[in-house]
Amino acid sequence: MRHPRLPALFACALACACARPAQAGDAPAPAPAKAEQTALGQLADEERWTFDPHLGRIDTFYDLEAELVLRKLDEAGTAAEARGGQVVRPAAGDDQAEQAMEWSRRELTRVEAFVFARKWDDAIKVSDEILKILARYSENPAVATIITKVKGYRSQAEEAKIYEEAQARFDALGLKVEGILWSSTGSLAVIGGEPRARAVNERVKDCVIINIDTNRVDFLFHYNRRRFEFQRYVGEDVAAKPASR
Repeated sequence: MRHPRLPALFACALACACARPAQAGDAPAPAPAKAEQTALGQLADEERWTFDPHLGRIDTFYDLEAELVLRKLDEAGTAAEARGGQVVRPAAGDDQAEQAMEWSRRELTRVEAFVFARKWDDAIKVSDEILKILARYSENPAVATIITKVKGYRSQAEEAKIYEEAQARFDALGLKVEGILWSSTGSLAVIGGEPRARAVNERVKDCVIINIDTNRVDFLFHYNRRRFEFQRYVGEDVAAKPASR
């Protein structure tokens, strides 16, 4: 005869066996799969940076594109007009926004040609002329768009002009880094013409050393009440170049 409590005792024993704690001999539970880490994720935070070229940096692809644009303008005959520097204004007393817009579009092409040719003074001059004519129509949305473009080109030309002038003044100093005494606690730069090696924050001619690397020196240079940073590599001999006009 079957005992009436046997099924209950068997179920209780089975539950205890399933709930027992893991012992030393038990196999470890599989760890959850880790998400795949990208190459960028493996970099340290200080190594993550975005390339931001300084103003006036020569770019091969940009210069090629500018050359093709100028070639196209030459074919249309507008580049020759731009090089002449002649500004054809709308007729006196013309208060029609449409005619002013058509004129400003032609002049905007001239501004673009000057910027591509790195003729900053001409680009600024024509931009000022366009802004003066379009000032009376600034409430027109289409005219406002053209004004924004012209201001952008003018700002670009002005910044590039100042940068190139500062670069020319810095090159005229004739600074040459002849060697570097590098140290993790404080490096020294041997500058041509200086009686002794110079450290960071020391003045050299009209500029100040702000960084000394293993193969270059960074200088802080003031021009036109603005600050610029220029570099000189060891052994680099840069002749003074005239600024673009």
